[in-house]
Amino acid sequence: MRSGEPKRLRWRVGIRLKKEDFERLRQESSNSTCRTMSEYCRKLLLGKPVRVFYRDQSFDAFIDEVIVLRKDMEAIRQGGPFSLEGERRLIALQEEIKKCINKIFDHVCQNRKGPGNS
Repeated sequence: MRSGEPKRLRWRVGIRLKKEDFERLRQESSNSTCRTMSEYCRKLLLGKPVRVFYRDQSFDAFIDEVIVLRKDMEAIRQGGPFSLEGERRLIALQEEIKKCINKIFDHVCQNRKGPGNS
């Protein structure tokens, strides 16, 4: 085989599964970085590492709350007549909260790209 030619898969392996086993396999392969179920099964069969997506549900809930908070702050800022000092304090508070949220986001992104993750 020449170095420029793609590898061609020559052998096919067929297996039979119960419906619930197939559904589990399909669900697990969809949560991986493998583009096809065949790729996922090959990696499992050959003992190669499989990357799996992991969702941190508590962090997702936190992000949802932060989004609502940000929208509420913007609505308050746009909605009410405030004294000049009150508006300045609200803007400063909003900016400080944005900075904290950005720090948390950056920290989480760095932790998710730790050793073995890219």
